[in-house]
Amino acid sequence: MHRGCARLHGSIPLLFALAACRNDSSAADGSGDDSTGADTTGGSGSGTLSTTTSPADSSDGGTTGVDPGTPQILLHFGDDVSTTVRARVVEHIEAVADRPVVELDAGDSIDDVHPDSWVLGFGDNSSTRALISADELAGVPSEGFILRSGTVAGAAALVTDGAAIDPDPFGHAELGLGYGSYALLESLGFAFLHPLAPTRPAALPDTLPSIDRTDAPRWPIRGVQLHTMHPLELTEMLQGWGPGGPDDFAGWQASLGEWDAFLEWMLANRQNRVHWLLLYSEGWATFADSDERRGRLQTMVERAHAFGIWVGVDVPIRLHQQNTWRLVRTDSGVLDEELAELRDRVDWLMAAQFDYLATESGTTEFTAPDDTRMVAWMDELARHLDEAHGRTALIKIHTSSGQTVANYTDPDTGEPLNFNFLPHYADARLGIMPHTVQHYAVDDPAPTYGNTDFAFMFEFLAEEAGRRTVVWHPEAAYWVSFDVDVPLLLPVYAERRLHDARLIAQAEDAGLTGRDEHAGAPIDGQLTFSSGWEWGYWVQEVVAARAAWNPRTDLDDDAALFAALEPIVQPFGTVGPQVASLLVQLSKAEHELLIEGRVNGTAPSDIVRRNGQAYLQGWEPFDDLTDLGQDIPGISFTMTQPEKLGLVEMRNPLHSPPAYSSQLDPLLAEMETRFGDIADQLEELAPEIPSEAAPLFADLAVGARMTALRARQVHALYNYVDGIYDQDDAELAARLQVARDALDDAQALVLAHEANYRVDPDRIAAWRPNPTAYDFTYLWTARSLYFWWRDEAKAVLAPANPCYLNIIDPVLVGFGEGMLTDASSALATVFDAIPGLGAVAQCLAVQDDAPGGGPVLPPPGLRE
Repeated sequence: MHRGCARLHGSIPLLFALAACRNDSSAADGSGDDSTGADTTGGSGSGTLSTTTSPADSSDGGTTGVDPGTPQILLHFGDDVSTTVRARVVEHIEAVADRPVVELDAGDSIDDVHPDSWVLGFGDNSSTRALISADELAGVPSEGFILRSGTVAGAAALVTDGAAIDPDPFGHAELGLGYGSYALLESLGFAFLHPLAPTRPAALPDTLPSIDRTDAPRWPIRGVQLHTMHPLELTEMLQGWGPGGPDDFAGWQASLGEWDAFLEWMLANRQNRVHWLLLYSEGWATFADSDERRGRLQTMVERAHAFGIWVGVDVPIRLHQQNTWRLVRTDSGVLDEELAELRDRVDWLMAAQFDYLATESGTTEFTAPDDTRMVAWMDELARHLDEAHGRTALIKIHTSSGQTVANYTDPDTGEPLNFNFLPHYADARLGIMPHTVQHYAVDDPAPTYGNTDFAFMFEFLAEEAGRRTVVWHPEAAYWVSFDVDVPLLLPVYAERRLHDARLIAQAEDAGLTGRDEHAGAPIDGQLTFSSGWEWGYWVQEVVAARAAWNPRTDLDDDAALFAALEPIVQPFGTVGPQVASLLVQLSKAEHELLIEGRVNGTAPSDIVRRNGQAYLQGWEPFDDLTDLGQDIPGISFTMTQPEKLGLVEMRNPLHSPPAYSSQLDPLLAEMETRFGDIADQLEELAPEIPSEAAPLFADLAVGARMTALRARQVHALYNYVDGIYDQDDAELAARLQVARDALDDAQALVLAHEANYRVDPDRIAAWRPNPTAYDFTYLWTARSLYFWWRDEAKAVLAPANPCYLNIIDPVLVGFGEGMLTDASSALATVFDAIPGLGAVAQCLAVQDDAPGGGPVLPPPGLRE
C-alpha cells in the first residue's frame, strides 16, 4: 500500500514529513499470500540491480552462474536452509545489490571468482565449511549460531551456520541457522524492528564487516503472545477473518503476507514461539467452530513452521470475558461432562497442528469458579494434551488481587491460597506464565490491579522453577487507556523489560530460583504480552525479545541498556548514539516521574494518586466507575490502572489528597518540562536521519512530541480547575487555552502521522466491526484523541455521570456474553450508593452518534 507524504498542520514543526515519504519502488504491495504484506522501508535505489541468477536459470546452460570476470554477490545455500528463509534472504539482498546476485546450491562449489565478488554462505555448503568446520558447529549449544568473515576462493566472505533446537520433537526449520542468517543480514545494514516493515539499507556496505561471533540463548523458550482480545494489526487474520469478516476467504488469504513478515521479525529477533487468543462470539458461532476456520489456522501454523517457529493458541478453560473461545462452555454442573467437552475441544484444536496450548484460569480476571473444579480442569487439560497429543500447555498466572480459595492453602504461610496460584497444586505437566501488567518491573511500586507491587509474582516464579515449565510473561503494551492508545511514547517499557530479565537471570546465577529438591533450577524463558506496534512500541518488543536471548548480565545496568538499544538505533547512522542517549534519558525520566512519582529526585510519601502515569494515561468511563465503586461494600471493583485526583473531584474543596499546589502541580510541571526538552532534542536530529530510517525515527520523534503535548494539556487542565474559585475569567481562559492549544496541535500531528502506519490507518484506527468485544480498533482513541477530549470536557463541563462519553460495552468486555444481569446489578449497586450520578443506562449503552462512529468529538457544548 502506497501513501503520500504526510502534511503537518497548525504549529507543529514540519520536520517529520520525511517519514511518510516512502520509497514506492521498495514497498511490497500486500497482494497475494506470498507477499510481505507490509511496506519495506529503504530498498532499491536508482543505482541498484535487481537480477538474480540461480543454477537452474543461468545463461550458460545450467552451470552455477559464477562469472570470474564480473564482481558478483554469491549466495551459497545449504540444503538445511529453509526454502522460506532462503527466498527472503535473496529478496532482501537483491533489493539493494549494486552487482549481480547469484544463488548457489549446496552441491555447487566456488573455485574461480572475481576478486571483488562477495561470498555469503548459509548453512551446510563448501563455502561455509571453509570457515566453520563441522566439528566446531557440533559444539554449538541448542539454537546457537556462528557468524564469521574470511575469504573463500580469494573473495571476501561472510558465512553462518547454527544448531537445531535440542530436543527437537517436531522437525521444523532449523532455528540456529535461521538466527544466524538474519544476524548476517543485520551486519550488512538490514534492520528488523517494526514487525511488519523490515528496514533495508540504501546500499550495501563498501566492504564486508569483520566478524567472528558465536552466540547462543540463555533461555530455551522465547516468544510473544499476540493479545488478540484487543483489535490489533493481526487480530482479524489470526481469527481466520478477512477484511470483510469470517466469510472473506480471499481477503484472509491476501493478508497472510503480513503473517510472514511478522514471522521473519520473530526469527530476526531470535524468538521461537508465538501464540494468540482465539475468539468466539454468538454472532459468528458457526464459523468459530468450523472446519473452515480450523483449516485457516492450520495454514498459519504451517507457515510459521517454515520459519522454524513453534505455534500455540490461547484457549481459556472457562474465562468468558472479551469474546473468548472456551474449552468448557456447558453449565451442567457435572464434572465428567465438562471434562469430556474439554477433551473434545482440545482434539478439535490439535488437528490444526499446534505445537502447544496456552490457557487462562478463572471466569474473568477478577472472578473464579469453585477451586477444586478449576484444578480438575487444569489437570485434565495437561493430562489429555500430553497423553493424546504429545503436547504441553501453559496457564497464565493473572495479577489480580483479593481472591482466595477455600480448599487449598499457601504452602509457605498456611493461609488460604491466592486463586491465581492454584496451578501450584495442578499436574506438573501444566506449565505456568507468571504475568505482570503494564510497564512496571517486579521491584517497582505498582499501584494497579489492587496491588502495591509485583514482588509476589517474582516470588511465585522462583518457587515454581524446576517443578514445572516456568515462562515469564511481562507486557510490552497494555493498551486499554494506558499507553499506545493515548498515545504515549514509553521507552520505559523497554528499560523495565530488560531490568526484569536481568533480575531473573541474576537470581538464577545466585541460586535463588527453585525450592527444596529443585533449588537452583532456572526458569524456562519468556513470552512477552504484545498489544500493538505503532507509535514506537516496536522498541520494547525488540528489547524484550533480545533480553530473553541474552539479558547481558556481564554489564552494569546503564551499559546493558545502551547495548540493548544498539539494534534500535543502528539504522539512524551517525546520530544513532545520540538517539540512544535520548531514549535512555526519556526512559529514566519516565521511570522517575510516571512510575516512582519523584519530583526533583524526591519520592512521594505515598505513591497512590501521586505518580505521573495516573495523569497522562487515558480514563474511559469504566475507569472512573471503578474508581467510585471500589470502596462500596458488597462490590468487588478493582482499579486496573493507577488512581488519580480526578478533574471533577478536584472541584470539591474537601477532596481527598493529594493537595494540588504542594504535591501534584510540581509533578505535572516537571513532566511537562522534561518531556518537552527531550522531544525538542529528538526533533533537532531529524535532518541527519537516513531516508530509509525516517519512518522508524518518526515513530520516536512524533511519539515524544505527543507525550510532551499530553503532559502540557494535563498540567494546564489541572491549573484551570485549580483556579476556578480564586482566579478571574481572563486568567482561567488563558490556562484553558494552553490545554486547548496542546490538544489542537496533537490532533494535527496524530492525523499526519497516520501516513506512517504500516497498514491502512482505517484498519487499526477506525470505529468499525471486528472480532473482539470492542467497537473500534486499537488506535481509534489515538486518532480521535478521545481521552484528551474527555479530560477537557471533565475539566470544563464537570459531568456527574462517570459513564460520560461511554465507548465500552460492559457486558462483552468485563463480564462476557449472556451476563447482562450481572453487569446491570454491579452498576446499579454503585449508582444506588452514590447519589447524583445520573442514569445507570448511560453505562450500559455505547455512545455511537458521530458520523464515523463513536461519540461526537468535541462533545456538544464544550467549545461553543
